[in-house]
Amino acid sequence: MKSGKKMKIEDLYDEIEVPAGLEARLDTLIDSLAETEKRVKRKIKLRLWTGSIAASIIIALSVGLLLKPANQPDTFSVLASSDLRQIDDPETAYKEIKKALELMSTNLNKGFDEFNIVFANEIEKSNEIINKTLIKY
Repeated sequence: MKSGKKMKIEDLYDEIEVPAGLEARLDTLIDSLAETEKRVKRKIKLRLWTGSIAASIIIALSVGLLLKPANQPDTFSVLASSDLRQIDDPETAYKEIKKALELMSTNLNKGFDEFNIVFANEIEKSNEIINKTLIKY
């Protein structure tokens, strides 16, 4: 260092010794940090995606349970308490099975219609939120 004079910053650069290979090590460190950041962002995207799917399923189940009328008996309890009898006449057995299948089909279609009405907008809103979130990352 020069004594007695005020030094300029440029003069200091000349006196500082830069270790050999420092630039290469810094480049390697920056690249590894960038790669780590990419992996973290991918994990965050995956967690957001799976979390939103889980939330959608929970909402679907909750709404399904809430829409079920309270006074409607459970299917299993109806089957357990019903009078099960053996039908020997094939014609009568066919009519009973047909009636049961039609009832099941009607109830399934009714359930699917309610599901589609309730969740059509909810699924679209969830997808929009997911897409906005994923675009940020």
